[in-house]
Amino acid sequence: MILRYSCIKELTMENPKTVFKEYCKKNGMRYTPEREVIIEEMYRKDGHFDIDNLFLRIRKRHPEMKLAKGSIYRTLPHLIRAGLIRESLMDDGHVCYEHTLGHQHHDHLKCVGCGKIFEFYDQEIDKAQKNVCDKLKFNMLWHIHVIGGYCSKCQKKIE
Repeated sequence: MILRYSCIKELTMENPKTVFKEYCKKNGMRYTPEREVIIEEMYRKDGHFDIDNLFLRIRKRHPEMKLAKGSIYRTLPHLIRAGLIRESLMDDGHVCYEHTLGHQHHDHLKCVGCGKIFEFYDQEIDKAQKNVCDKLKFNMLWHIHVIGGYCSKCQKKIE
């Protein structure tokens, strides 16, 4: 379950397929039916997803399609570079992704008790990250910020 704070506003959403078609054209790549199905299924639901779950959803919705999990893994870097998804939460070394088109930048709080994810944005955190990068002459391209802890309900259970 993901709870969004009101400070996170969804932006006007471009069509992710159109964005990726342009990316493919610009980079001399083919826009295949398999890639289109991957994008459709990623954007069908809001929230975080992992590759195994995405693969199973595609298989269930398109049983006739012969899509290998490797095709999804090979497509991921291109989807990230196109600005359609980003790596997000990591749970026990397990990488999750979320789509970015139509969503503002945000960070996460994850309850280790119940698994709830709270998305938030804090301008001061972004300023501090930028200051550190500037000080170290580091060109930040992305970051994953997840704070693990207990939500108020789980805190009450363990007290």
